[in-house]
Amino acid sequence: MDNIVNEKKYEASEIERQKYVDAVVASTARNKVVVAGPGTGKTYLFRKLLRGKNKALTLTFVNALVEDLSLELYGLSEVKTLHAFARHQLTKIRNEKIRVFPKLSTVIRQDANSLIGSEVDFDALFHNKQDADENIEFYRKRRVYYRHYGFTDMVYAAVRFFEVNPERIPSYSQILIDEFQDFNALEVSLIEILASKSPVLLAGDDDQALYETLKSASAKYLRRRHDDSFSTYKRFTLPYCSRCTRPIVKATNDIILGAKRAGYLSDRIDKPFRYFEDPRKDRESECNPQVVHSQVYPKQIPWFIHERIKEIALELRDKFAVLVISPTKTQCRHIATALNEKGFENIHYVEKQDNQEPTLMDGLNLLLEDNKCNLGWRLVAKVLVPEPEFNSLLGKTAISINPPSFQEIIPQNQKKEVRNLLKTLRSIRSGKGSDDEDLMINLLERLGIEPLKLAEESLRDQINLSQQRQVDPGLRKVFIKVTTIPSSKGLAADYVFLTHFDDRYFIKSENKNNITDQDICCFLVALTRARRKAFLISSDTKKQPVFLEWISKSCICTLE
Repeated sequence: MDNIVNEKKYEASEIERQKYVDAVVASTARNKVVVAGPGTGKTYLFRKLLRGKNKALTLTFVNALVEDLSLELYGLSEVKTLHAFARHQLTKIRNEKIRVFPKLSTVIRQDANSLIGSEVDFDALFHNKQDADENIEFYRKRRVYYRHYGFTDMVYAAVRFFEVNPERIPSYSQILIDEFQDFNALEVSLIEILASKSPVLLAGDDDQALYETLKSASAKYLRRRHDDSFSTYKRFTLPYCSRCTRPIVKATNDIILGAKRAGYLSDRIDKPFRYFEDPRKDRESECNPQVVHSQVYPKQIPWFIHERIKEIALELRDKFAVLVISPTKTQCRHIATALNEKGFENIHYVEKQDNQEPTLMDGLNLLLEDNKCNLGWRLVAKVLVPEPEFNSLLGKTAISINPPSFQEIIPQNQKKEVRNLLKTLRSIRSGKGSDDEDLMINLLERLGIEPLKLAEESLRDQINLSQQRQVDPGLRKVFIKVTTIPSSKGLAADYVFLTHFDDRYFIKSENKNNITDQDICCFLVALTRARRKAFLISSDTKKQPVFLEWISKSCICTLE
């Protein structure tokens, strides 16, 4: 009898969830906005909506999401980041190869400082689409001289072209926009331009808005289109989470409720976030009935993760994936290193450099591709030429009519050194190696590479490999990905360890009573990466985090 009751329950749950998908697919509205929380089936909806469409486009701004969507929508839609889409369109418009240098806005910011005495945040001008600002024209002239685009100004150039030439706007049978809550004014302008020629579906969740400070994004654009007064978009929701277990869904709703009671998330779109009744998820929920919280000293965090992985392996005796999320890159690096030293061999951690300042190696790479590249010569000159002389060179390139190439005006001694550096790099690239020891030493010195330090690191790795591993053989290949909260967007794993779960890391303001909506969204995103169980690890052993107080005690298991 119980089996029959359960079967009917699961069948009714499936039918109820499908109703929300069918409502979107069946709608004849040209423009739609779908608010979909974590794990609520956006990709499944996309596949259903694209069935039978012969020319579709899916856009997002997160590279990791592009990779996943490209596979899951393979053969159904062209999937691109906004930058890649803009580059493709500009290639067709200009009928030439579009060269991109990600740090171009920083280069031109330096130029503005030297040439006109102004410190200009060009990315902010583009993000907020400040068309009337006179600095935009300065940027354009420098970009033309360098014959490269940056990421943001490339999107801006495409938008401005389509505004002037609406007849050139491409059309599609369907356009899908993912993560719309993290779009800024410029990106929204591009979507509205495309919507003038094609039906558009916007998908997003204002509970997962993470990029307000990074790129002037705002969830207000999603909220406006979800509002009844914005009549050009018909609104829908996907409320059923099939990713997370019941306690994680419950904890998520507790956090939202606690935040609203405390006066936060006042502009939030009111939408349900429900656990999806499913036999597999019910079994996982029974085995993992609570979110785990523990307070340990920072140096004990890798040990804590190791111990929990052992317990999970003993219980499952099957493959599982682990995601470790830390607030800072330094914390990520330390944890990844410590886990590797313990003997875990399947750790995935790539540290992205915070430094957006152009380097000598950036310039040399450009010159390896094109030895006449103005931008390449400008970058190497910035490092090799004394500052007063460099500023004088820069001034010569700013004349309005026929400015000289940077290669023409750079002093001969620096030009000779650059050619020697390139010669050495070409030898290394070919696999032959350099036969001139002095040139190699000069290259390493210029790049700030210390040979002895590299040798020490290599020897240390070999010593570590020879040491007795602490990790049992059965655990060494457990998949472990280590990342920050923003980089966890689009990821999911069976077990998530959220480290350094303390107010000083999760509340960005120096006044820890001044919580922002983005602080709350960061926590929600991190928590909902977990399919089965989440571990909240505090490194402050004396004080419990504020966010923990918003979760009902029945949801929390405290490990002493």
